[in-house]
Amino acid sequence: MAMRQAFVLQLGSESETARRHFEGYIEEVDTGRELRFRSTDELLQFLAKCFDEALWSGRKPDSGCGVDEKEDG
Repeated sequence: MAMRQAFVLQLGSESETARRHFEGYIEEVDTGRELRFRSTDELLQFLAKCFDEALWSGRKPDSGCGVDEKEDG
């Protein structure tokens, strides 16, 4: 089963959690798209774009966070 809407996220040392400011690297596993983000807004924009494109292309985003769906068969 392909990983859909799964991401690898690496937070950088520049992140300031008290301010909710995050910097780092993210990759969408199933497409290989990646981004070096320098703000929380950039991170959220990337996630939103990936999610929207999955819906538009007919790829169904997984219904759960980290939960594998079982295929019939």
